Amino acid sequence: MKKMKRIMSIFNEGVLDLLANAGVAIPYFFCLTLYNHNKSIFAYALPFLMLYTFRALGMLLTTFITLPASTMLAMSSLFGVIGSLCILGAGNPVFGTIGGVFLGLASSWIWPYYLTVRSRGQMDKEFKFNRMHGLSVLLTLIILGIAQLASTKTQFLSLSFILLAFLFFAAMVGGLQITHRLTFYQGMEKKPKFHVNSLFSLIVLASLVMLIFIIRYTRLKAVSNSFDLIISLAAIVLFLFLAYYQIDIHKKLFPLSMSAVNRGVVMNYVMLYAIFDSTIRFGYNTLMLVYALYLIGFQVGPFLNRRHQSWRFPLLLIGLILALFNYTYFVGLFFCAVFVGSDNRILNDGLYSNANIDSERAFLIKYQLSSVGNVSQQLVYMTTIYFISYFLKINALGFFNNNITDGPTIGILYGVHIFITAVVFIYAVVTFYFVHKHETKKTITTL
Repeated sequence: MKKMKRIMSIFNEGVLDLLANAGVAIPYFFCLTLYNHNKSIFAYALPFLMLYTFRALGMLLTTFITLPASTMLAMSSLFGVIGSLCILGAGNPVFGTIGGVFLGLASSWIWPYYLTVRSRGQMDKEFKFNRMHGLSVLLTLIILGIAQLASTKTQFLSLSFILLAFLFFAAMVGGLQITHRLTFYQGMEKKPKFHVNSLFSLIVLASLVMLIFIIRYTRLKAVSNSFDLIISLAAIVLFLFLAYYQIDIHKKLFPLSMSAVNRGVVMNYVMLYAIFDSTIRFGYNTLMLVYALYLIGFQVGPFLNRRHQSWRFPLLLIGLILALFNYTYFVGLFFCAVFVGSDNRILNDGLYSNANIDSERAFLIKYQLSSVGNVSQQLVYMTTIYFISYFLKINALGFFNNNITDGPTIGILYGVHIFITAVVFIYAVVTFYFVHKHETKKTITTL
């Protein structure tokens, strides 16, 4: 009996590790598959739209929540269970919307809060991820793959979400097991706290939610060019508010805060913009290729820090230049991914040891700032194509779907690619300047 209990405990913790690492992607793929099989019914687009919106903005919402990381980890898994079960009734717009919101928040929160709890456990030597945990991760991946294949072949897509609900429940149990073993979280106040910094901040966040939702919707459905222009102007205004939002945290953490924002910008460039751009450019779906390059590059990145930590920003700049050309496009994206993996480790160490912030919120602040960079890059990209669509009278859907006949020409697509890459390049150069200056000053002080 004890052995079975031990096996289940390891399985639950392994599932938590998998969902934390892949929680951004798995619900996204499931909701996208559901939409692709029911494109003629708009209600089935709502889970996908809501998941996308709240996954993008979920970490900004945590600036208003002051619950312990252990509680938020359990809550993110619980939201995953609720969201998955609600999507079983996605034919009803209410259930589809609620399901998408909860799954989006679960996807956004589970990794940062798991990382916070796990790091605390490793620091206090009260949690260790062993080979058996790794085997449970592999087993869960196999089960997920079989379930997704079976649900697609049989058209019984509910099977995927039933399994997802079960896995989120197992992850919730696994998270409770881990936090129960950690002395740091024992006796912490569990009463929910929701702190609103200001009504203005809440209004801006609500506006961002609506805007990101509308932006994602316009990638699925054709709208008028005038509507494109209105979205562009709204994006500019909210982009300025996002910049204003960062001022206080920059005062405390500069230039680490700038690096965290840059991380979000580069991640969005690789994982969102480049997927659309390369799919249109090369004429085939590049989603899995880009995702694989990102995962490999991210894992390779930390090895760069052992001897050549100072190379990470030059590597990023070279990668952005290579991404301008078709023959070196994916090599450039790989270099960008290596940068993210390398800089991620440095950001973790820098924020966790920073005296100006609570170590319990260090990783959360990193992901909040990354979200700002992520959303900002999206707003710049979408503003650019909406302005072009309005003034050149072309269909904005053509930037995301190569089957659109009245979309942009190859020349326009390449012009947009140069502009977006240049924006990311300039921000990276500015960040590099301040980070290099700070690191040089730190080295001199140490000597």
